[in-house]
Amino acid sequence: MIDTDALAVLLARLERFPQASLALLPTPIQALRNLGASLRGIDLWMKRDDLSGLEGGGNKTRKLEYLVGDALATGSDMLVTVGAIQSNHTRQTAAAAAKAGLKCALLHCAWTKDAGPHYRDVGNVLLSHIIGADLYFDGTERPIEDQGQLEEFTSQLKERGHRPYLIPGGASEHRLGSLGYIRCAAEIAMQAGNDGINFDYLLHCTGSGSTQAGLLAGFAALGIKTRIIGVSDDNETETKKARVKRLANDALQELDLAVRVSTKDVEVISSSSNPYGVPDADVVSGIKLLARKEGLVADPVYEGRAIRGLLNLADAGRFEKNAKVLLMHLGGSPAIHAYAGQFGKVHLEPFHA
Repeated sequence: MIDTDALAVLLARLERFPQASLALLPTPIQALRNLGASLRGIDLWMKRDDLSGLEGGGNKTRKLEYLVGDALATGSDMLVTVGAIQSNHTRQTAAAAAKAGLKCALLHCAWTKDAGPHYRDVGNVLLSHIIGADLYFDGTERPIEDQGQLEEFTSQLKERGHRPYLIPGGASEHRLGSLGYIRCAAEIAMQAGNDGINFDYLLHCTGSGSTQAGLLAGFAALGIKTRIIGVSDDNETETKKARVKRLANDALQELDLAVRVSTKDVEVISSSSNPYGVPDADVVSGIKLLARKEGLVADPVYEGRAIRGLLNLADAGRFEKNAKVLLMHLGGSPAIHAYAGQFGKVHLEPFHA
């Protein structure tokens, strides 16, 4: 049973902040019976945040509702952010800017090598181009934790007469960055309560950290004991654990809530030894398995890692039989076109009547 008093308090605190209407909520929760049956019989469900409303969908839309709301309230005329060339975050920022009537400038960093000959022409970057964002590229190879010359980029835009609103990569290192997934935690609690489901585990991909931070903070505020497992978007976990805990507790403080997230609450695992943006054969096989069992596609950078993490945990016996597991689909499928070469050559069988 959901604590209705705690829910009312949480939602009231979230209402203190300006919010742009960008998302189509609530996103549905659907059963994945075919895939679940193949994983030692777990009761597997999926939260479809790939259907969050803006072109291509994804988790950043929830976060951007609060950041764009703040941008509009403070008189900004342009959204500015950073990401990889196939960044879901930059694509959703471009779409959010268009919907809010703002300009958009996107700085793309060389956080990973091009996955194929059309990597810079298709997928997320193509959608950002069609939407009308100004696209920039810094070709210096950097680790994903390094946001490059974002501050210098923003300063140049100011010098050109713009009033830019700076959004850090992933929309996480921002005082409002976790609020969208705190609200999502409340949404999940209400949907689960209405359907009479108590999820034992929630699993999703973790990158910049505010999705997991928001879910942890929201569940903590509501007294929900569902175990949240983040699957790293690269081969690193310790930095992410510390950041998730810090972001979660910063958000709870921002909401004037006394509860806190502890170190033992934060679980981040890695499902691949490969660096960011480089899927291995197991990640690709997991993407194919989801597609062939459920007719749904995961991208190779983020959701593919989450699927592989789910499969690895199931194989290791982490989930009890009939355990109720909620897998978050956080979007990203446009990027799969940039990784087409990872899935083998498309074969068209000649047909003759």
